[in-house]
Amino acid sequence: MPNSRKASEFMTRHVISVDKGETVKAAFELMEKNDINHLIVTTGGRIVGVLSMRDIMDGLGSSRFQRIPARRIYVSALMTEPPIIINSDFPIIEAISTMIEKEIGSLPVVDGENKPIGILTETDVIKLINSDSSIKELVKEGYPKIMPNERIVYARSIMLERGIRVLPAVESSRLTGLITEKNLAKAFLDVRENVDPIYMDNVVRRIVVEDVMTESPKKLEYYASIDSAKEIFLESGLPGIPVVKQDDKVVGVLERKSLLRFLR
Repeated sequence: MPNSRKASEFMTRHVISVDKGETVKAAFELMEKNDINHLIVTTGGRIVGVLSMRDIMDGLGSSRFQRIPARRIYVSALMTEPPIIINSDFPIIEAISTMIEKEIGSLPVVDGENKPIGILTETDVIKLINSDSSIKELVKEGYPKIMPNERIVYARSIMLERGIRVLPAVESSRLTGLITEKNLAKAFLDVRENVDPIYMDNVVRRIVVEDVMTESPKKLEYYASIDSAKEIFLESGLPGIPVVKQDDKVVGVLERKSLLRFLR
C-alpha cells in the first residue's frame, strides 16, 4: 500500500454524531440502530470527544453512577476526551500506526475548523487486506475465557483488566457463546432503566453470562486464511472472533486490531 495514500480515501464519510448533552440511553440506541461501536461527540458542530461501546459498558457497570438510571447519565460523563483526531491529509499508514499505538478503534477525521468530515475505523482499514496466509501467527492463544454460569460483573472486570473486547464462554473448553462489550452495555442499561434504583446493585449481580451472551457465535478454524477472517469480521462487526480446533475447543481469539498489524 503506497505511503502517499491518505486516510480520507478510506474513511467512512457518513458521520454519526451525538451531542455531549444527550443521554447515554439515547446514544446507545443510536449505536444499536446504526450497528456501530463509536460515536463522535460534538458541541456546536465541533468535535469534543468520542463515545465507544466500551465507554458505555464501563460506565454503566460501575459504582460511580450507583442507583442512577441511564436516562439521567449524559454522554459528557462517559466520553473519551480529548479525542485523538486526524485531518484529511493524514497518511493512512500513519493512521494505522496511531490506532495500534494508542489502542483505539477509530480516528475522527476533521477539517481545518475541527468539524468532523468522517471517521476511520478498524473495519475501514481491514478492507485493505488481501492475503491467503494463515491466521495462525496472529491468533492470541491463552486468551481469557469464562464459564456461562459466571456473573456478568466478573466478565466486565476481566475485559477491563485485560484490555479485551470479547470474552469466549466455554464449557469443557468448548465454545458455547461470546460476551461482547455490547452484550454487557445493554445488560447494564436494561437494569438501570427497568429496575428500582434501590435494587439495581442486587439485580445486576445475579445476572450470569449465559443470560446475555451471543449464542452460536462466529468462529474461525485455527488454519483459516487471513482473507476468510477479514470477511467474517466485515460480516459480523465483531472486534474479536474465537478460534477453535477440533470439537470446537477454543485455542484463542483473533482480534480485529491484530489484522491492522499485518498492514503496517
